Amino acid sequence: MKTTIWPYIILSYASLFVYGFTENIRGPLFPDILSGFKVTDAVGSWMFAITSVSGFTASYSARFLLRRFERINVLRMAAFLSFVSIVGLCVSPNFGVFLFFSFLVGLSQGILALIPNILVPLGASQVLKQQLLSGLHSMYGLASFMAPLGIAALSALTHDWRWGLALASPLPLALFFYTLHKSHVPAPKKVPEEDLDRPMISTRHAAPQLFLASVVSFNVAAEVMLSSRLALFMRREHHSTPQEASLYVTYFFVGMLAGRLLFTVHKFSAPLLRQLSISLILTLLCLLAGLFYHPLFLPLCGLFIAPFYPLAISFISSEFTDDLDSAVSYMTATDCFMLIVMHLFIGKMTSLFDIKYALLAGAGFLVISFILTNTYTVFFPRRK
Repeated sequence: MKTTIWPYIILSYASLFVYGFTENIRGPLFPDILSGFKVTDAVGSWMFAITSVSGFTASYSARFLLRRFERINVLRMAAFLSFVSIVGLCVSPNFGVFLFFSFLVGLSQGILALIPNILVPLGASQVLKQQLLSGLHSMYGLASFMAPLGIAALSALTHDWRWGLALASPLPLALFFYTLHKSHVPAPKKVPEEDLDRPMISTRHAAPQLFLASVVSFNVAAEVMLSSRLALFMRREHHSTPQEASLYVTYFFVGMLAGRLLFTVHKFSAPLLRQLSISLILTLLCLLAGLFYHPLFLPLCGLFIAPFYPLAISFISSEFTDDLDSAVSYMTATDCFMLIVMHLFIGKMTSLFDIKYALLAGAGFLVISFILTNTYTVFFPRRK
């Protein structure tokens, strides 16, 4: 029986913690960045969209990059690039330079998000895989919870969004040095030189991989839409202070952390596709209640959407055990592409109407993800 390779697990957890913190540091600061650079909602949304563009590029290119370089080396380069790009955001003199470093942020985040979702399934025993994946994404939830909390504290002290971004900069540098630890030397091997010119196995699996990638991407779009725009919603619709708005974002990620911790300590027996469907339905109900009844339902979305991503990774890894690099690369690339569409669409809708009705797009994303989840076995009945 396969045993768990703990250095892979620990490194993956550290990587996703850094990814979660650096990704979610800009959402609570979004209103202040808009006013600091004096740009509109639609223009400001490019700071998220361009990150998704470069994240898509990095995620898709990783399918080929990982055939030539060991995963640990690719992760190490991404960690150092993340540090450089975040420092660049902090010192940007204008919005154009800010967008350039946002592009570099996306390149690094595309890799930081991808590698852990490969290493954990590779390093985990079959018995622990689902729970270790939930634990992995609990690290994302923990980091996402800590990011707005740190922002709220720094906002009260400095009233300067640049210090909020600076809060994240030491983390990827620490990850870079951690990858140098000797326990990470026996990383998974790259493809042998003689196999580089052979077609990738993924060409036989492209259709089901892209289908499942779409299932995940619509859910991710709804999740990121909420986390990146919740502070703006609270400040405009409910006239909250920056500190109060950041706390709502914190509550959202507390819910995410709680949901993923629950699935880390307990493995539910229901089929994975059924668990995914339940997650989508409960998230949709909370989103609608939060927009039209009381905003406290919006943080509850974090609780119910939390298990979807790790459960989806567990399902994908069981479907494509012989082609996991390609499957996860397709998934993260599709996520990034969907986030480009989402950020630009939400920015435009917010400018034309208001943030409340722009966020209704999230309900549509969840419905589409639900439909795709429940039709996968119809289109691909013979996959095991």
